[in-house]
Amino acid sequence: MNGVHIHLLLNHFPILGPLFALALLLFGYFLKKDILCRAALWTLVVVSLITIPVFLSGEEAEHSVEGIIGVSEVSIEEHEEQAELAYWTMLVSGAIALGTLLAGRKSESLNRILLAINIAFIVVSFLLMARTGNSGGSIRHPEIHGTSADASGAYGEEESLHED
Repeated sequence: MNGVHIHLLLNHFPILGPLFALALLLFGYFLKKDILCRAALWTLVVVSLITIPVFLSGEEAEHSVEGIIGVSEVSIEEHEEQAELAYWTMLVSGAIALGTLLAGRKSESLNRILLAINIAFIVVSFLLMARTGNSGGSIRHPEIHGTSADASGAYGEEESLHED
């Protein structure tokens, strides 16, 4: 297994993980169930750690697609820039979640203000990761932007066979 495999295998965790953590945290926050809030925060800590190999393996994934016909260097660079911002935001979110967990060890309940801050950071992290994932997907999946026939040329040939 190389960096490309790692990138493709793990890249959905930083996108879907914050969404799952957000749902769990919102339920816990509004139902005042600390066990759900703690589970959400631990989920976010784990997801932020998984984000590290996803980000670090991106360089190898980039090198594997450079030079392939139909792969846009502009798309790769856009994805890389978005990934960097999303990566640091996710790490900050994980650190805030860990800090909230550590601060809550001394009391029976978690600090509601810290939980609200976590909710805000999770939303931002999710949005940035979703945008990054979309731009990454468009590198090899031009159909995301409705340009599949133009980008690959393969559909054009197939369509001409059906026109006869």
